[in-house]
Amino acid sequence: MGNKYPNLMAKGTIGKLETRNRTVMCAMGINQSDHGFVNQAVINHYAQRAKGGIGLIMIEVTCVDSPVGLNTANMLVIDDDKYIPGMTKLASAIHDNGAKCLLQISHTGRGSRRKITGHQPVGPSAVAMPYSFMMGLGNEEPRELTIEEIKEIENKYANAALRAKKAGFDGIELHSVGYYMGQQFLSSTANVRTDEYGGNPENRVRFHLNIIKKMKELCGDDFTIAVKLSAVEMGEDAGITMEDGMYYAKRFQDAGVDAIEVLAGTWKKEASMEDVPDSGAGKGQAIGLCAALKMGIEKMTGEPAKIKFIGGGRAQDPAVAENALATGQCDYIFIGKGVLAQPDLVNLIVEGREDEIRPCIGCGVCIDSQLQEGARGRCSGNAVMGHEDNDYTIEKAKTPKQIVVAGGGVAGVEAARIAALRGHHVRLFEKSDKIGGQIFHAMAPPHKGNMKPLITYLENQLKIHGVEVHLNAELTPEQILDMKPDAVICATGVIPATLPIPGFEIAVQSKDILTGAECGDQAVIIGGGSVGCETAEYLAEKGKKVTVIELLDTPAEKMVNVARTILLSHLKGYGVQILTSCKCKEITETMVIYEDKEGKNHTLPADTVIAATGDKPSDTLYQQLKGKIAPLYNIGDSAAPDSIATAVSQGYYTALKL
Repeated sequence: MGNKYPNLMAKGTIGKLETRNRTVMCAMGINQSDHGFVNQAVINHYAQRAKGGIGLIMIEVTCVDSPVGLNTANMLVIDDDKYIPGMTKLASAIHDNGAKCLLQISHTGRGSRRKITGHQPVGPSAVAMPYSFMMGLGNEEPRELTIEEIKEIENKYANAALRAKKAGFDGIELHSVGYYMGQQFLSSTANVRTDEYGGNPENRVRFHLNIIKKMKELCGDDFTIAVKLSAVEMGEDAGITMEDGMYYAKRFQDAGVDAIEVLAGTWKKEASMEDVPDSGAGKGQAIGLCAALKMGIEKMTGEPAKIKFIGGGRAQDPAVAENALATGQCDYIFIGKGVLAQPDLVNLIVEGREDEIRPCIGCGVCIDSQLQEGARGRCSGNAVMGHEDNDYTIEKAKTPKQIVVAGGGVAGVEAARIAALRGHHVRLFEKSDKIGGQIFHAMAPPHKGNMKPLITYLENQLKIHGVEVHLNAELTPEQILDMKPDAVICATGVIPATLPIPGFEIAVQSKDILTGAECGDQAVIIGGGSVGCETAEYLAEKGKKVTVIELLDTPAEKMVNVARTILLSHLKGYGVQILTSCKCKEITETMVIYEDKEGKNHTLPADTVIAATGDKPSDTLYQQLKGKIAPLYNIGDSAAPDSIATAVSQGYYTALKL
């Protein structure tokens, strides 16, 4: 088993640490600690990925100096011995399931927000963290650290590493990417000091080298040290060049660092036409950067790099990962969101069950829920992540039941999948000729290519788990009652909402446009939510002149921040006009009449008027069955139109009740 990917599944070494394969779960916060302490939710989260076959787990960023160094309110903390017992349980749970683990440690520096910490942020210089559309965050000006304070923070890092060793971790990873303090010292724009810690790359790397030296003194040479490094930065406030990145990598090798996990950074305030959301991003984005740093070290030293390089970026495709390792571009592959969506991804690859891997669709909910909402990390494809204790247990039902599921969208399929896993006999009925529901509309706009594999996944899951599928089958209440099921789950989706606007019946539904309906050269879209704005990009890319009328003052308000920023920048680049705080008053065959926020009426010529005014639940079947059969459930959009994450969660946990 696993011979299809011999390099990926081969044992590997990082320093003196041996791993069962060359896969790494990169650090990704779930914001679910108990005031910094490890709890059962955190343990379950990582233990499940260890069970799933990952070779090395990087535990999410952990604070070395709370509260001033916190990033999120429920960030893990390691600045006191009181955190060691929980960390010991975490490391043991990972080791018991065959994986190795490093604790990623950091201080958030100028990125720490006063509303979370209660303190003014601190940093190498009094330079505010600029707004970056990739994070949707900027920050106030930090207080510049004194040299004495810097040395104290260096000691905090080193003592955090010692606590990690006492807890049983195999090593630590220094976080030097994004808006964390490690990156800030390395960046010429964040660090404008003129003393021994700034002014040139040699001084800017001193903070790291001092920490590494102190950690080795406390922890010994057999304790693995990795650095997560921004090899290069882009944008208006970029402060790390590719040459800087090569130099830093070489200095880390000289200092005895065992591995570098490589990423790139960006400080662009606004997105551009070249930017693509993760739902359309390519595979293996950071792998080439590893090759560049390797080349840089070899050029500087005259011999191949000794330090190990960890590359990735949407590298959950094993063919991409295998090629990167086989060609020597990197030594390990990090997989992030892929193992959030599918915790046992590596085992499925080893067992030749790649068609069972739930794809990461690149929605960005996992990050957005934490940074923008301060909530637990969630996943659109994985209902368990961020849910109470992150308990993945699916128990077999004591008595198998006959289950009917009406609707073959994501909610219905998830309910059918889990019900079948529990041993129930499940019959799923879908009124159309295919499985997928709203996904066909969601993946139609530009830059949604990473959503398309979800359709195949849904179809495969139904086959694998023996769900009896009936297409082109719109059920009546009488048909369901005749089947005498033990439980019925309605997941019948949505129907378009209608508005009391004269001429509204002339409008074409946005979802019809997205699935191929004809559109004239001048289109007016009524509704500037996410669907309306994505439809605008879909048409603008085809050369149509598009105007969007939105009642609220913010277009695409409910979208994930990064995706929204990129989408709006694309619309601006295409010349799409977005009229906010405006109300459609009338639609005719040739124009739209709308009212602006001052109450004045205007007209817009239109060959095609498109309605993107939202949906309402298609819950007729559920209403007809109420009181006639029990238990009866209504889930997904047929309960209340919402996100894929909500639909999957409702399907999963409804099936656990059966």
